[in-house]
Formats: sequence, structure tokens, C-alpha cells
Amino acid sequence: MTKRYGIDLGTTYSTISWYDDSRQEVKPLPLESEDGETTTLRSVVYYPAEGTPVVGEVAWNTRKQDPGRVIVGIKRKMGDEYETEAMDGRRRTPLEVSADILRALKDNAEIEMGEAVEDVVITVPAYFGERQCAATMEAARIAGLNVLNILSEPHAAAVAYSIEQNSSLTNKHVLVYDLGGGTFDVTLIKPVIPAEFANSGDSVQSLTLNTLCKDGNRELGGLDWDDILIDIVAEKCMTQFDVDPRLDARNAAVLHDNCEKAKRALSKKSNEMVVADLQGHMIEVSRDEFEDRSSGLLLQTQMRLEQVLSEAEQTHGITRDQIDVLLCGGATRMPMVKQMIGSVFSGPPLEYRNPQLLVACGAAYVAHAMDQAATIPLPGPGGEATDDRAVRIAEDSITDITCHAVGIQVIRADATGERRPFNAVVLERGTLFGEQRQFVTETLFDNQVEVCIRLFEGDSDDIEECVHLVDFRIEGLPSERPRGRPIRTTLWFGANGIILGNAIDMETNTEIEIRYDRWSTPSQPSDQPAAEKKPASMLNPIADEPVVEQPVVEQPIVEQPVVEQPVVQQPVVEQPVVEQPAVELPAVELPVVENITLDDIDGPFDPSEPFTDSELLNPAMPTEALPDRGHDTDDSSDQVIHQIDADQDADDEPPRESPRPLKLY
Repeated sequence: MTKRYGIDLGTTYSTISWYDDSRQEVKPLPLESEDGETTTLRSVVYYPAEGTPVVGEVAWNTRKQDPGRVIVGIKRKMGDEYETEAMDGRRRTPLEVSADILRALKDNAEIEMGEAVEDVVITVPAYFGERQCAATMEAARIAGLNVLNILSEPHAAAVAYSIEQNSSLTNKHVLVYDLGGGTFDVTLIKPVIPAEFANSGDSVQSLTLNTLCKDGNRELGGLDWDDILIDIVAEKCMTQFDVDPRLDARNAAVLHDNCEKAKRALSKKSNEMVVADLQGHMIEVSRDEFEDRSSGLLLQTQMRLEQVLSEAEQTHGITRDQIDVLLCGGATRMPMVKQMIGSVFSGPPLEYRNPQLLVACGAAYVAHAMDQAATIPLPGPGGEATDDRAVRIAEDSITDITCHAVGIQVIRADATGERRPFNAVVLERGTLFGEQRQFVTETLFDNQVEVCIRLFEGDSDDIEECVHLVDFRIEGLPSERPRGRPIRTTLWFGANGIILGNAIDMETNTEIEIRYDRWSTPSQPSDQPAAEKKPASMLNPIADEPVVEQPVVEQPIVEQPVVEQPVVQQPVVEQPVVEQPAVELPAVELPVVENITLDDIDGPFDPSEPFTDSELLNPAMPTEALPDRGHDTDDSSDQVIHQIDADQDADDEPPRESPRPLKLY
């Protein structure tokens, strides 16, 4: 079997591991460092004026001589529109810097293994958004790696602990408290290996990882505790020696390095002396003052922990005494973390021999198990490998939920009666990957020949508080139709969090595919022909269809001319309102089922009769301007979106092929 590897691409340290099938154990690969070999590589890159980038401890120590050429903590910027300061006339993106770190891991591993290293599973924080995950995958591709899958760090930690410490597991749910160098996650997972497996006669047990709820902060981690300690030392240095080492880049590099070491020392000692700068000024810091100053950071993690526990009890009926807490990440070594966990729960947390390696080991187990014929023997009580019990990780063994809601822009009247755009949440936070959601909107204008589906990320109904993801357009619709024509959209999260779905004009069966792959963010290209009309029964969305890469094209906002209406030049000023004939509507509920056609609607379909109780979808209107279109706008402000669960389809209709469940995320 081709060797597969697990990579923990961390904010401060990165690790690569593999599962040795002959010895039936995971091995973190040794990585070159300034002091010899280690199992972790600093996620720090030095860009010399000439030559190749330098990654690791050498790059970290180079900050003291040439800080302007060293990049630290780039993971926090993944997926953002960020560039480094110019070096030799060139700025670098987080994607490029991360690719250099991954390339260094790959090169080190190839030297150790004596063969090419290509197939990998890479971990990401559970609270990473769509762009962050995709940027990680793209960085790996640039580094010459083939990403088999993306795995959340809490899932990786739970896999490694469950396999290696299965003899100490109970039938409790596992809450992974993951505080790493730059990110924080708290994730509640169902029991991974049921306790009754130990007493059953089965020799192979399917390992399952089903996420119930999660929260986190991708900009909170050990680096923030470093900053607190840096401020303590710098302030004392100013008081005692009238010197602020933070003002000089080289002194700041020395201060950061020594404070990071002091933070680790204070986990074992009550006091530590810190060299503050190149001049050798010595400052004494106590654990008490460090914990007091950083208590606000710990409180942030506790608040998110309490939020997950509250959601677990309210939504799933799970109380704290039904949960085991697993600590993960190097920053959990701080005594203040364990004390806080002890105050929240009645018992001590579960601890791994090295929480910094836990994620990489779990990724290696998952990478090995992606061969569906592979099994992983469980160790016995003494840690020795056994042949009588093993676990298997199947395609649907690991399921995840969304940590960010996805909605669509709709136009409705606000509390003042003014019509403006709102974000209508479709895939709510916590939706299971692969679970479909459907909703129906209506066309906004008479004679509308194009509809724009605008997707946003965020829970708020305020469009300004959400992140715009992508636009999709249904084009080529008949022109001579009144407003209120129904548009049904289906959305779900596919493998690795890709947003999939389709949108269909229910009257003409004109349909478009929706696929947002998180890194390239194209809408439909402007020269794309109108969507082909085809029966809805022909639709067959598959979660892992190959995607054709499209160039990133900024879609212009196109306003369709209104037939038989005078063309008014923008900006619109006091346009006359053209009265539309009033239509008495019967109390009819809009049927929304899988593979619906016009024949499925009871009674004749009258194009002049709009559906009721539905929000109106804006075809291509910018959020900053909502001019009156000269149409009747007597819709009430309490209009709501038609939204259903795709599982509530009509029983007599053959179900559409469902998207495959998420493999390993």
C-alpha cells in the first residue's frame, strides 16, 4: 500500500507523521533543526536576499539579526486578503508562506523515508471557514502534495486518543479542548469507541466521530499568552532600566524568544528570570502575575466552552457528567488551563503523553485508514499491539457540522417599511455536512429575465454583518411574466465543506448548478450562455463531481429593462409608480418537494397569480442602493422565506440521489 501521511500544519509548530503497518504504530517523523532532530518544525520562514527560503529553528533565530525577512504565525492569515511586507520588491501571501512550510515538511520526510512523499491528510482548526480550508489545500498543492482530505484538528485528536488509550475510555461523549499556538477550538463528539466493544465478541469495530456542537476562535492561542508575558517583561524593563525592548526589532525578537521559553518554564516553576534584550537586562516574572494578567484570555476560552456545554444540554440533552474532556495543543500545558477545566467539570481532563503531537498522530491514523481494507489494531492494557481487536474508519465514519451559517440575499421591508436587502439563513450553523436544505423565493419585478442568487456567510440577517461569498445567475428566463415567479434553491455542504446545490425556476424548469469550492470564487463567467432548460427530474447533484476551474470574474450588476415601461436613467429620482392589477389570492401553500415539476402542482398553474408569503429575490441589486422600480410594493414586512428540510419530500416520488456523506472531515 502506498504510504500516506498526516500533517498538522500549526501556527507555531508543524508535524508530519505516518502509520507504520509493520510495527502497528504511528511515528512522527524526525525533522531537521538547529539543535539536531526533533519531531516538530517551527512554522517560521526566513526569506534571504538570495537562495531558497529557510524554515524552522534557524529561521526563528534569524529574527534576532534580520527580523524584517522572517514571517511568524502566518496561519492566522490563511484565506485572508493579506500580503507580507515587501522583500526584494516582492510581497508574499499566506498561501505562499504556508506552501514553503509544507515543502520543508515534505523534503524532511522524503530524506527520512527515502522515497517520495505525496499523499497526505492535513488538519485544520474546527473553526476555520471556507476560504481558510481551501487556502490550506492550495498551499499543499503548490508544495507538491496530494491532499487526500482535510481533517479537523479536534477529530484528529479524538482519533489518536481513542485508538491508543481505548482501555481507559468510558461510554461518555468526548469534548476536545484544543488550545494551540494560534487557534482555539472546543468540539463535542459522540463516543468514539463504545465501551461495550471491550465486552463484545466482535473483533473489528467501526470508529465513529460524529460532531454534536462546536465553537472556537481562529485568532486565539499560545501566541497571545506570549504577548502578555512580553508586555509584563517590557513594562518591568522600562521601570527598572528605562528601556523598552519592544521598540527595536532585534530586541523585540530576543524578547519574544525568551518569553516563549519563560512561558514553558512557568508551567513548572513559580518564578523565572527573563533576558529582556540584547543588552542582557534581566527581569523576574512570577507565575501568579502572568496568570493574573492573562486571565482574560483564559476567560475567552471558558466562555466558548460554556457555550458548547449549554448547546449540548439544550439541543442534545447531554449534561456535564456525561462528558470526558480531552486536552489538545501545546498551550494546554499551562496549569491555569487545567485548573479552569477542573472548575467547570467534576473530574480531571483526559491527557495525552504529548498534546502537541496528538493532532498529527490522529491525521496519520486517518490517512492510513483511507484504504478501506485497512484496520488498526488496538493496543492492550499494557500498550502492546494485539491481533484480537481492531478498528476500521469507514467512508462515513467521521461527520462534521457547519460552524458558519450560509444564507441568501433577499429583499423585504424593514420595520420602517423601507425595502432593503437581508440575509436569509439557509444552512444554519450546526447543519450536518451532506444534509440538504431547500427554500423558495420569488422574482422581484415584472418581465424579469435574470435572477441572481447571492450567497453570504453569517448568522445575522443584516447583510452588512455577513461575508459575501459568491453570486450565481439564472439567465434566459421568459420576459413577459409578472413578478412573483417561484425560484427553488437547494443547498448542502459536500466533501471538505464545498457548498453544493442548484437553483431552478419552477415555472420553466430552467436550472443552474451551484458549486462554491471555497478558494476560487467565480460566479458564472459573464460570457456563459443562458442555462439550458431541462426537466427538474433530470437533476442529479453529486457531491464529488469533478469541478472545472473557472477564472475569477467579478460579476457586474446588471439591471434588466422592464418591458413596456419607460426606461429611466439612473439615478432614479421619484419614479412614477405603475399600478399593477390587484389579484385575489386563494389561501394556497406553496408545495416544495424533490424533483417538482409544474405537473405536480394541484390545479392549473396561472402565471399571473404570484405565490404568497415569500420573500422577493433581488435579481442583481447592489446592497447600497434600492431604488423604487415603479411597481406595486404593497407586500407586508413580515414576509418570510419558504424553507424546508429536504428529508420531507413526498413519499410517492423517487428520491433524488443524495450527496455522499462527508468522508473524513
